[in-house]
Amino acid sequence: MSDYQIRQTATDSAGILSYASLLSEVFGKPELFTTDYVKWQYADNPDGAIVGFNAYAGETLAAHYVTQPMEAVVSGRKCRGLLSLNTATHPGHQGKGLFVKLADRTYQHAAEQGYDFVIGVANQNSVHGFTKKLGFQLVGQLHALLGMGALPYADDLSAFSYYKEWSPEALAWRLRNPVNKYGVSIGQSVNVSSATAYPLISATLGRFDRKRYALSESSASFSMLNLWLGVDRNITSKTNFYFNIPNRLRPAPLYLIFKPLNGGIDPLHFDDVYFQALDFDAY
Repeated sequence: MSDYQIRQTATDSAGILSYASLLSEVFGKPELFTTDYVKWQYADNPDGAIVGFNAYAGETLAAHYVTQPMEAVVSGRKCRGLLSLNTATHPGHQGKGLFVKLADRTYQHAAEQGYDFVIGVANQNSVHGFTKKLGFQLVGQLHALLGMGALPYADDLSAFSYYKEWSPEALAWRLRNPVNKYGVSIGQSVNVSSATAYPLISATLGRFDRKRYALSESSASFSMLNLWLGVDRNITSKTNFYFNIPNRLRPAPLYLIFKPLNGGIDPLHFDDVYFQALDFDAY
């Protein structure tokens, strides 16, 4: 570990280029991790630029971890939080504990800057590291339902002890994703959808109060079935014509994780959480 220099992340053009290069190499998705996409994620967010740290071996970027600022209402109080976003370790530097080192530094710095919590979505491979090594609470497994027809809309979120607070500016930024086009339909509520990797299946990413957000409608891809991913006690396998997707048929089960950064934040209770797919970096 002494061979590595730990530095705080930056969002200048050189930093964005190096992050895009590392993420593309580690995940094999250069079509996703373009410099425009990384800049949009890291620097353009109206809730603030990324909070994170890098590990360097000389001038080589060996490992990278960032969180993305956000706002949420927790137990009736608006809080400044962070979404655990991207982590990547160069293949030549894996197995050296760099992720845990960078994450610890990130959370320490975030607490000093007044952030209240970190929330994230982990897969089967990463959830153990977050909960066992970094002290995250395992809140529960995200629901994944497939079906057709309208989904119920929760117009009063005060009944939930956790929900993300989307300002009009933050939602407009989220929908400017440079590598993904979203469908926006306006009825009783604003419904945001996306195409998926599966033909004729779209995903409902979020539903919002039509009176608060001045959005224009945009067409979505044609679909016969709809995927819903998230946490909302009002949406279950008994909702209209929807059924729960068994774990064996999912690409990977996803888990909601949570870490308070100060003593004023209590653990979350799964049934009191309102969490939509648009609240993390799905689609």
